[in-house]
Amino acid sequence: MLNANGHKNFTASQDKEAEMLLSGVLAKMKETLDGTPLCVVLGGSYGRGEGGVRQDRENGIIYNDLDFFVFAERKMDHAESLLQDIARKYEKELHVDVDFSPVTTVKQIKKNARRLMMQELKRGYKLVAGTDLLAQYLPEFPAEKLPFSEACRLLFNRGMGLLMAGEKIKNNSPESDFIMRNICKALLGCGDAILIAGGEYRWRISERMAALENSDLPEKWKALYREAVEFKYSPHRQLKPDMTAYWQSAAEFFRAAVLRTAGCSNAESLTGAIYLCCKKSGEVSLKNLLIYSVKTRSLPLTEMKRYMAPAVAGILPELYRQLDKLPVFPVQKSKLYQFWLIFN
Repeated sequence: MLNANGHKNFTASQDKEAEMLLSGVLAKMKETLDGTPLCVVLGGSYGRGEGGVRQDRENGIIYNDLDFFVFAERKMDHAESLLQDIARKYEKELHVDVDFSPVTTVKQIKKNARRLMMQELKRGYKLVAGTDLLAQYLPEFPAEKLPFSEACRLLFNRGMGLLMAGEKIKNNSPESDFIMRNICKALLGCGDAILIAGGEYRWRISERMAALENSDLPEKWKALYREAVEFKYSPHRQLKPDMTAYWQSAAEFFRAAVLRTAGCSNAESLTGAIYLCCKKSGEVSLKNLLIYSVKTRSLPLTEMKRYMAPAVAGILPELYRQLDKLPVFPVQKSKLYQFWLIFN
């Protein structure tokens, strides 16, 4: 198992300059955080030793966001200000987003233990400061036991990024970083969701790529996943000659991945297939309906059964429909975007 002491590198390429930079940053963060009751760990790509390094270094060396997760024995009210100050300082220095999670209690660690995010964190993180609460309180579950809703959550998040990238392409936005990053993250999400739903997920990206290469996935989808892995390891700003066509290829793969994840062959049966997958995974309940109603301040009067599945699963058919072409509306004004803010 990869944990706080399981590996030394932050980046997939083990780039010396990036490794020294991140080691120094974490050491300075530790000095600031020592003496607080917080357990702070670096997760995400760099926590797993899979982080990317820019091919060009005009705007910094590292590419991916720094994702820090914050834990404590009990709820704390005054940690946010300190963490925001740290984030602002290193965002300026590193030219990437520095994100600290809300403080998660031991009770919440146990409650969310089966989430993909938590299980990936279990297998690859760097302890920055404090007592290692993950080692103490987060149990390890095998990849094949990930709930079906985690495949849906991954598709929901990555699909929204793909929609927003499409909007920027349509508007001729110069934000090539945002566009390429979100398209490639969506492509990775396609393959990863298929593996989760099939009980074949692997914790290392190289192992996931190998599993997909040995699958019956069409070669054109394998090629897109392969290219997205290459981009993750060595990101760049080079847009395709025809970005609209590239986005459409990604969206086609994404829609096919949604159907394949749900185990159905057409959009008409998608809602029912997702419900049955959630039921098989033991995730259908009246509690989900209540959560949906409270968070959206609405009570569904039709297709009520659909809302007894986790909300991130129930919204996938709408996301599937929206990805049939470049967005013709501002994504941030859409109902999908509001749902993403609520349930992400």
